[in-house]
Amino acid sequence: MLSADRQRGLTLVELMIAGVISLLALSAVLTVYSATARHGALQLQSAHLNEQVLGMLHLIGRDLRRAGYRHFDPARESSAANPFQQGDNRLHIGASPGEPAGSCILFAYDLDQDGLVGVGQCPQAGCPPSSDADNVEQFGFRLRDGAVQSRYGGTGLGCDAGYWQALSDPDIHVTRLRFVLHTHCINLDTADAACDGTAAQLLQRVVSIDIGARSDTTPDTQLGLVQWVAVRNDRLQEARR
Repeated sequence: MLSADRQRGLTLVELMIAGVISLLALSAVLTVYSATARHGALQLQSAHLNEQVLGMLHLIGRDLRRAGYRHFDPARESSAANPFQQGDNRLHIGASPGEPAGSCILFAYDLDQDGLVGVGQCPQAGCPPSSDADNVEQFGFRLRDGAVQSRYGGTGLGCDAGYWQALSDPDIHVTRLRFVLHTHCINLDTADAACDGTAAQLLQRVVSIDIGARSDTTPDTQLGLVQWVAVRNDRLQEARR
């Protein structure tokens, strides 16, 4: 029989202590891993939200800068007769039914440089004056049911008319979209005089875009941005006689 001082191994108490220490170490590792994974997911959602909002602002701003552009010969035609700056084709702001005021903007520009407003749905012989059916040149952006949409065709240039498609991903909820038109009028007949409608005038325009959005996957991930867009094509209005 072996003597007590020659026995080898661990007692039950020592095994239990070692097991508890191992569980604590494993729990710490899992906690760190879980926190790292959650932080990584939040970073990805934040990056995705930033990409979406910045991409929409870039697209809207790029199109707005071209509002009112028309290719024409100034020696033969007056810029005041520009059909892209008249009636419903002029740059104007509204809202879809049930949406906040100022959450929709509409405009037109000469995409194919033929001088005519492409409406894309009328028979060639029945198109309104200064328009044709060869392409769509009436554009718009609006807030609708938590998504930013762009107009790509249809009858009537209105916030509640035509065909629209979403620009934002389904997992991005746009909480606000607001357009504000800022104008500066220059009297072309009398220097330093105010614009009163009886004189020829040049209207310079800037649009501010305020957009806010959140991730539906992680609602705490939110972003709000404001961008100012200068419209390159000033609007000329002839004097009323």
